[in-house]
Amino acid sequence: MKKGLSIKHRVAITAVIFMGILTAAIAAIGYKLYVDSVMESYIEYADTVLEYAYREASEYAFGDMILDRDMPEAYEKLRSELNKIKDSSNIEYLYAIYFDDVDDIHSLHYAINAKTEEEIKTGLDSGKTLSEIYTNMGTPCEEGSFEDDTLMLLQEAVKTGRKTSGALAGYSDVYGHMLNGYRVVFDSKGDPAGLICVEIDINRIYTYVDRYIQSVILIAVILTAIIIVLYVRYTKHYLVGPIIKIAENSDSFVEKMKSGAEPEELVYESVHVSTGGELELLANNVKSLADGVSSYMTNLKAITAEKERIGAELSLATRIQADMLPNIYPAFPDRPEFDIYATMSPAKEVGGDFYDFFLIDDDHLCMVMADVSGKGVPAALFMMASKIILANNAMLGKSPAKILEDTNAAICANNREEMFVTVWLGILEISTGKLTAANAGHEYPAICSAGGSFELYKDKHGFVIGGMEGVKYREYDLQLTPGARIFVYTDGVPEATNAGDELFGTERMITALNKDSGASPVELLNNVRGSVDEFVKEAEQFDDLTMLCMEYIGKKQ
Repeated sequence: MKKGLSIKHRVAITAVIFMGILTAAIAAIGYKLYVDSVMESYIEYADTVLEYAYREASEYAFGDMILDRDMPEAYEKLRSELNKIKDSSNIEYLYAIYFDDVDDIHSLHYAINAKTEEEIKTGLDSGKTLSEIYTNMGTPCEEGSFEDDTLMLLQEAVKTGRKTSGALAGYSDVYGHMLNGYRVVFDSKGDPAGLICVEIDINRIYTYVDRYIQSVILIAVILTAIIIVLYVRYTKHYLVGPIIKIAENSDSFVEKMKSGAEPEELVYESVHVSTGGELELLANNVKSLADGVSSYMTNLKAITAEKERIGAELSLATRIQADMLPNIYPAFPDRPEFDIYATMSPAKEVGGDFYDFFLIDDDHLCMVMADVSGKGVPAALFMMASKIILANNAMLGKSPAKILEDTNAAICANNREEMFVTVWLGILEISTGKLTAANAGHEYPAICSAGGSFELYKDKHGFVIGGMEGVKYREYDLQLTPGARIFVYTDGVPEATNAGDELFGTERMITALNKDSGASPVELLNNVRGSVDEFVKEAEQFDDLTMLCMEYIGKKQ
């Protein structure tokens, strides 16, 4: 048995990871909710303190003092009231500010500030006077007291004359992280004069949050430990134990198989599992599987022998099919008027594509390129029948259109499997170079004139052979001059597909032909096949790939 982490350990690790993730998720959500809740409560608290301070400022017409930059007798009375508010509140700072130039955010000055009795006492004990302890009207704010973003927000509140309180969390080099509550102070005419502000140290909030997180983590760790212990004990009795028994017996069965035991020796010792549910079902299924393997091994030898016989027959069929096609080159060594070459690469052991070429008489060469629907043995059988019928009709001296018409009639007369074949058939009059051809739903041929380049010749397509009775076919004439070439092929060439499901296409095919359009038929086919192989690389060949090229040379003068 292969050693590694036991199920028990895996269960424990899984439980730890799961509980860790759960704890982290709960802590994160709780942290967010708690921080929002605490922050909201402090904002409400700051707003309450602001409300008291604003009332006092309004009562003493503090807005007019700021507007006049004046400190009358009421100024100190207001400071005394603000001191009381701060002394009775849990805040860090209570002060008022104004912009000396409301368009300049850096022209901020203090209008007043409040001190607790403890702060005043501490200042006096250190030898300071009250004027040194207090900040009076017109004192510039310390550089770095507020971030520019905060200053612009305060400036906007003054310019717009905001009626309600505002709050923001900010940072300054002087005071650190603070929650700042602010409210615009108006003069007796109702114009904004400055702002009264309350600040609470944000670090105080995070102290409460840290305590909360520590409590959550501690509780989660304790609960996780308890759950893991209970979970491991439960799984050991009801899950791990039975699985280990099944694994040991399965391992013993596999070892017998590896040792080459005879099928009758492959006996699986049943595991009795009384836990019910899926484990009992698993034990029974493993027993059934082992029994099935024994039966399979019993039949494997016979099946292997049968497969070898079928393989041998398919190999023989491949050779027979190859022998059915012209495969000796040069095909007509005593006929210098033309040169012809063809290849066929089936996608399976046997294919449905076929080509053919033969002399009807001394002055007429028949060429055929065809593609049967389907693949494998059925297509190969249909291909042989179609090839023979086409050849027989051609040898009777019929025209290409008549050959296709009579072949279609013969195949449709007994075609219960409803298979069909696409065909391009051409007859070359060797003495004159006149090529008469007909197309039954096949690919367009590629023509190259002497000294020129290959181009697709988009001939008129008729219906496929075997698809419908009574079909008539059109034929057309091409005049080949010495040096001209014709290239025909099946759809396996343009539809060759690479690993990215991209087709080779006729454009790449024409490009491959024109790499050396004046080459011999053998070299032309090799160029195309090389381009196809380079394009598809390691991708599987899904269709038969068949090509034929004929060069018309003509009679030598």
